[in-house]
Amino acid sequence: NMQQAARVSDRTAFFFEGRLIESGPTDQLYTRPQIQKTQDYITGRFG
Repeated sequence: NMQQAARVSDRTAFFFEGRLIESGPTDQLYTRPQIQKTQDYITGRFG
């Protein structure tokens, strides 16, 4: 569950099809992702 991961982690990485898309501090990745694919996943547009 992504909410649990956000609560307990300091850093997060997002992988898609075996490739690292984005990584960084969890709060930044969840609130201000730099990559559109990460944003789409977090907001439930795919996945």
